[in-house]
Parts: sequence; C-alpha cells; structure tokens
Amino acid sequence: MFESCHSPHEVAHLLRRRFGLPVQLLAGRPMITTGSILGALVMPPHLGQQVLAALDPDLQAPVVADPGGRNWTFLVTSPSPAKPVAIAVRTHLAAHQVTVVPSGRYVLLPTTDSLLGWHWAVEPAPGALRLPPRSAVIEAVHRVIALPAPTA
Repeated sequence: MFESCHSPHEVAHLLRRRFGLPVQLLAGRPMITTGSILGALVMPPHLGQQVLAALDPDLQAPVVADPGGRNWTFLVTSPSPAKPVAIAVRTHLAAHQVTVVPSGRYVLLPTTDSLLGWHWAVEPAPGALRLPPRSAVIEAVHRVIALPAPTA
C-alpha cells in the first residue's frame, strides 16, 4: 500500500484520501488526535484477535499494530455527546492490559507495510471513514475476558 509513498506528506495524503482519516503530521509522523471525532483502545494482540472475532462483522475496526507487535490500537468513534469511561470500567479493562486512550492524545498511524514498522493489523475499508462505536469494542472486550481461560 505504501510502496508509492516517498515522504511523510505522501503517506498522510494517502491515508486521508483512501480511508478518510483525519491525519495530521507531527514531527514528520502521520497521526490522528483522539477527541470528538474518533477514539482509540489499546490492547495486546492476542486479546485484540479475540475482540475482532467477538465484534459484529458490520462493526469491524481498523487496527494499528506497533513495530514490535506488543500492542494493537483499535480506532473507534467517540461517543456523542462526549462521555468518559467509568473508573470501575477503566480499572477492569486495565487489569487485562486494555487502555481507553484519553481525548487529546496522539495515535501513530502506519507508514509501512512491513511488520518492522507501524502497520495495519486490520486495514480500514477504503472510502468514507467507518469506525465501530467505542462502546461496541468495550463490550466485545468484556465478552472475551469473561470467557473461561483455555486449558492446556
């Protein structure tokens, strides 16, 4: 996907044009800012795979993977009107290494197709930006972590 890009500006333009992402460049890195338009949840990849399977197929989320494969960042819509996640819910999610990214934070976007850089674990659908509601992804996380642990 990024083979035709030769600069961060070209990457940002591609992400805006192809997926409708509100990309900005900061220090030469394409990123988005969480807030009223979109939000993000970060979790380990093994949990992220289960959450993707638990989501309604019509609500698939774009997912950014970090270079080391340690975290997946789900891009989601923010609730409107803005509504913070309850402390008890945040605490429960944090016990499973899930973080609801606060408003005003930067989320790095892919710049390469290589697993050695920021890349898509799940690429967004081309066209107008479609993201699942934050609540739907949190509910999927709750369903997954409520499952009994697999036995060896």
